[in-house]
Amino acid sequence: MSGFVFSKWLLLPLGKIADDVSEISAQNLTRRIDTGRSHDEWYHLADTLNELLNRLQESFEMQKRFISNASHELSTPLTAISSQLEVALQKDRSGEEYRQTIESIYQDVQYLGKLTHTLLEFAKASGTKGGIETKLLRIDEVVLALPAELSKVNNHYSVLLKFDNLPEDEQDLLVYGNEELLFTAINNIALNACKYSKDQQAKVFLSSKDKNFFINIENRGAEIPLDEKEKIFEPFYRIEENRKAGGFGLGLSLAQRIIKLHRGEIYVSSTNGITSFVIRLPYATNIK
Repeated sequence: MSGFVFSKWLLLPLGKIADDVSEISAQNLTRRIDTGRSHDEWYHLADTLNELLNRLQESFEMQKRFISNASHELSTPLTAISSQLEVALQKDRSGEEYRQTIESIYQDVQYLGKLTHTLLEFAKASGTKGGIETKLLRIDEVVLALPAELSKVNNHYSVLLKFDNLPEDEQDLLVYGNEELLFTAINNIALNACKYSKDQQAKVFLSSKDKNFFINIENRGAEIPLDEKEKIFEPFYRIEENRKAGGFGLGLSLAQRIIKLHRGEIYVSSTNGITSFVIRLPYATNIK
């Protein structure tokens, strides 16, 4: 009998945790589980669940912001297209007026196409590593493709490449990754470097240390304000002075997600007129 009473008393906190969890939903993620005052196993269980809820709440809020921003970005050109067509149909117009309207609508359609393609890439990069096709890639070959690709975007863009302290064995130049996504991530950062550089040049340094590759992409131009360094990786976020340059504000966020899928990291520094993004990627032989 005493054992039954003791067991029931012991399981009381579990029942309380179950009751708290049952009241939490996607619409009520601010609710947290009472951890109590005793730092025992039940406290640690409740605390662990609260940390999980914190991550879930952050994820839901990020998703809401993304959907809201994506809806706005998509609705703006659609509204412009609808308005232009409505005005054009109100009365007969000259051939030149119709041509100007069609050209304007064509630009909006191109914008929509690029945005849709970027959103699809973003969705693909938001999955899990197991959900993308990966293979062994030569990291130096991925970086070597940058100059030709960026010159297609703008023939004034240039990339200065420098390789240093790389392994002599070709097998040690390999990383596990999805070639298209990985190149997209590196190319997005290099493209930004050219776009916001005074001389439209990106300096790309590839090196290795402690079984990791480091890709340092730097440019000379306006510095990123200190309080905006973390925000630049948020979807659709653009520094105020860079809004005139166009784009959707998805490039850096997309790059960060892709690099994370490849078990890497991105760091940023911006001082003395030089902005530098450093990508760390592990050797293929360093992944267990």
